[in-house]
Amino acid sequence: MSITRRSVIVQGGVIGAGVLASGLPGIKAFAQISPLPWRRSLQGLAWNDPIVATYRDAVRILKAMPASEKFNWVKLSEIHGSPSGFKYCPHGNWYFLPWHRAFTAMYERIVRQVTKNNDFAMPFWDWTANPYLPDIFTMQKTPDHKENPLYVATRTWRPTQPMPNNIVGQGVLNSILASTPYEIFGTSRPRGQNSLDPSWITGGGGTQGILEATPHNQVHNNIGGYMPTASSPRDPIFFMHHANIDRIWATWNLRNSNSADPLWTNMPFNENFYNVDGSFWSPKVSDLYIPEELGYTYGFRNYFKVATASAKTLALDNKLSSVIAETTSDAAVAGLTTAFVENSKAATRNAPLSLPVKIPAGALQGIFSQPPLPSGMETMDFGAAREQAASAPRVLAFLRDVEITDPKTTSVRVFLGKHDLKADTPVTDPHYVGSFAVLDHSGDHHGAHGHRPPPSFVLDLTDAIQRVYGGGHADGEDINLQLVPVGAGAGKPGSAKPARLEIAIVSA
Repeated sequence: MSITRRSVIVQGGVIGAGVLASGLPGIKAFAQISPLPWRRSLQGLAWNDPIVATYRDAVRILKAMPASEKFNWVKLSEIHGSPSGFKYCPHGNWYFLPWHRAFTAMYERIVRQVTKNNDFAMPFWDWTANPYLPDIFTMQKTPDHKENPLYVATRTWRPTQPMPNNIVGQGVLNSILASTPYEIFGTSRPRGQNSLDPSWITGGGGTQGILEATPHNQVHNNIGGYMPTASSPRDPIFFMHHANIDRIWATWNLRNSNSADPLWTNMPFNENFYNVDGSFWSPKVSDLYIPEELGYTYGFRNYFKVATASAKTLALDNKLSSVIAETTSDAAVAGLTTAFVENSKAATRNAPLSLPVKIPAGALQGIFSQPPLPSGMETMDFGAAREQAASAPRVLAFLRDVEITDPKTTSVRVFLGKHDLKADTPVTDPHYVGSFAVLDHSGDHHGAHGHRPPPSFVLDLTDAIQRVYGGGHADGEDINLQLVPVGAGAGKPGSAKPARLEIAIVSA
């Protein structure tokens, strides 16, 4: 299929169509089609589309290679991890996005090499536009009666069941794209990082925002089979999922810059990946900013064309970066108020956990007096949305060191001030804040300090506080954050026990 102006619109998916049809710099993609291979949405691609057929052929070829070959399907997946645990793959810190961009790009290049199709680009599964497992992964045999190497029998997610709206829906996507700065959008640095020692890459230790904690982790866990495990790249749908995560990052970069901290930009992934000739490819993070420089495109142009931000917006972003990196305290910085509560109890399906936190008098008054903040998706004007957001305080909840049992089958829902909370309380309830899950790292004990800390998460409570408490909250009273685990995929939920809840109220 040739790429035309019409196919850009049709195949661009929810994000692509919205961004390219706006007044953003990406509109130039309509005027000039890139000569680079174009990553397209799986939605609407037939089973015998050349892109799908190329990927299917490549998976078949790689699976048939001798086990000793470095490009053997299983051997390649072990770069990510194996049944004994994760190897080079980072989760739960700020290397998550660039590492997986390089990993997916490596596979994309290998597919071109083994199929001799240099026009191939890894398609993406836009689960916001189509929350069902794509048909090409659910048929055991293709319509020409051949075995389908994209089918994995151990998946537990039913083809007729959509991914839940509260993990992949448009509202979740809007919140992701409105998240700033990078360490809230793309997960934060490991706690205490002070060097470029490679052990920081795989040791977790950061705080996960919505992108990693919600659609990334929960789509992995829901699919089942290999996907909730360190061996997840053995399922060919892995790369469709990660191409979509990568596309969201590229979209975010149209109006937002990545972290400039050298602990992130200068980190090398030494001998983590292969070139197509079998030699090692060892990019550092700053080599991985631009998809086009890696040999593929989503049709966007002019990344990082951030409109000149006001002093207020810059001040807010700097404070948010300091808060999430835990490099400041409310005693040292004006415009920052914090409160916390320690915890030793676990939330279960039958016994939700309530975490009341006393907020200092007057700290929330700026929240109550502001209208709900826009995401920027309404008018596609992200710059204006950021300026408006900087005019009011933001309230962030940090759930630190959350111990989750049965993580492969557990999703944790978060509510605010819901006194009769139950496991079946719907996510449409106005008290609902969001949800998170984690990939199972229970077998991993490596990291910067010889162990892997439990995961941490950040949620923006600003809109929920306006919605739930409004002007009816007495000054100086507690706000009550609540957790309830629910089942994910085909299993029963475990428990969730945060060691600490911190509330940060940040204003420019």
